[in-house]
Order: sequence, then C-alpha cells, then structure tokens
Amino acid sequence: MFSLFDVVALMQDVPDEGLCAGMIGAVVDVYTEPVVAYEVEFCDALGRTIGQLALLPEQLRFATDAEIQARPAQS
Repeated sequence: MFSLFDVVALMQDVPDEGLCAGMIGAVVDVYTEPVVAYEVEFCDALGRTIGQLALLPEQLRFATDAEIQARPAQS
C-alpha cells in the first residue's frame, strides 16, 4: 500500500509517542513480517524528529497536497 518515502498522515492519536491524528510523516522503512507495517518518522517544522515508530496500514493514509503545503516552512 505505502512505499518508502511516501508522505503519510496519521489517522489516530498515539498519545504514548506524543503524536496526534493528522500529523504528517514520511515512511522510512517497510516491514512485511510478521505483519505489514511501516516505520514512519514525524518531524517538526525545523526537521527535528518528534517521533519514529512502526505503524499498521490502518493507522495511516496518504497525505493530501494541501496538508503537505500547509506545513510551516523550515527556517
């Protein structure tokens, strides 16, 4: 479903990681065993990692162009 470096949006909160539904991240690894999962990195506007974790396909969706464009520019 997702490929390496796809830009994705989180579909549900992950409170233990400080991540909220709608946050935008990038797929940095794809796992196929024991189940399909995706390692996703979430960064702040300065490019610093907020969180990186493995997520199941049902926890993600492709980010829209509008969501990607709405991210604050890095300075």
